[in-house]
Amino acid sequence: MKAAVLGSGLMGGVIAWDMARSEGVDSVVVSDVDEERLAAVKRRSAGKKLSVEVLDIMDRRRTAKFLKPFDVAVSALPHGVVHSSDLAAVDAGTKMVNIAFEDEQMQLNSMARKTGALLIPGCGLAPGLGGILLAHALEALGGGDEGHILVGGLPQVPTPPFGYRLVFSIVGLLREYTDDARVFRDGKLVKVRPFSTVETVEFPEPIGTLEAFCTDGLASLVYTMKGMRVLDEKTLRWPGHAEKMNLLQESGYFSKDKVKVGTVKLSPLELSWAVLGKKLSEGDLHDVTVMRVIARSERGEFVYDMVDRYDDREKVTSMGKTTGYTASIVAQMVGSGRIRGRGTLAPERAVEGSLVETLLSELEKRKVSIRATRHRSPRA
Repeated sequence: MKAAVLGSGLMGGVIAWDMARSEGVDSVVVSDVDEERLAAVKRRSAGKKLSVEVLDIMDRRRTAKFLKPFDVAVSALPHGVVHSSDLAAVDAGTKMVNIAFEDEQMQLNSMARKTGALLIPGCGLAPGLGGILLAHALEALGGGDEGHILVGGLPQVPTPPFGYRLVFSIVGLLREYTDDARVFRDGKLVKVRPFSTVETVEFPEPIGTLEAFCTDGLASLVYTMKGMRVLDEKTLRWPGHAEKMNLLQESGYFSKDKVKVGTVKLSPLELSWAVLGKKLSEGDLHDVTVMRVIARSERGEFVYDMVDRYDDREKVTSMGKTTGYTASIVAQMVGSGRIRGRGTLAPERAVEGSLVETLLSELEKRKVSIRATRHRSPRA
């Protein structure tokens, strides 16, 4: 299959490298506006299967022309340019897996069906893998009305003051902290503030105690799991992180309203992107990704647990593995015809049944292990 990857950043580079080393992929073309990042991706692959092309994704017509020849594409772009790439994919009738989720993607369903395009939005770690596992767990229970996805990318050794190191874009991180979280409570979709409730969660050592708070990460599950009594996604951090970030937010540092500083007008959020983006990029690259997916019904409980660490041999972050490999594997399912369809297809609907086992098996081959536990006792 011929594959395209849009974006050559932290996630795009891993996706491109993984696809280029996969037997079922004949060629990969990576596009980005940043020539230095493209050169780095090219050097890492060091093979004939991968090539690069400079492309401004905001040029919708040119992007559509670029996408047209490929069997499948993967978008690893930051929020702000995602919608433009989605529109280009629809124009081209392209089958595209996107690691980012935006509600506008769900609204492109009818347009994509007309052009023959297939969009699978929010198909990385979370959103993506978490929702796929939750849907699969509920199916294994024969249905259920309660679901929780707890997930976080953390430095293996937390350092002051925030105990956190960026594993994806600062823009995406601060969106998690500023956007109201959509959750289901008593069967109704409601919104809560991310830091309004912070709870502690215990994981086996050496992880131990983490803190969890709701973030707006349900993504397509808001649309596909409307019948749930309780449903939420929570971000995991080392203890103390939420308090510090909430202080910045309450102090106005994440406000989008522009203020005048000397002769310049800028928003505190833009300043935070620059200052925090630099600060949170410091420290050891060795990260750990922790995820727990819980499905409950009157018949019992089904839990998936994952603790994944930085790959020292391949020099790939855990977040790159869990996000990028998931997107790469699903894209290869699309390109090979194992996933078919047109329109917008949520990842938990695209990857069902035996395909979930295939996904988990492929992740295991890439040294990403996920453990399943089922408790058949009735819910207390």
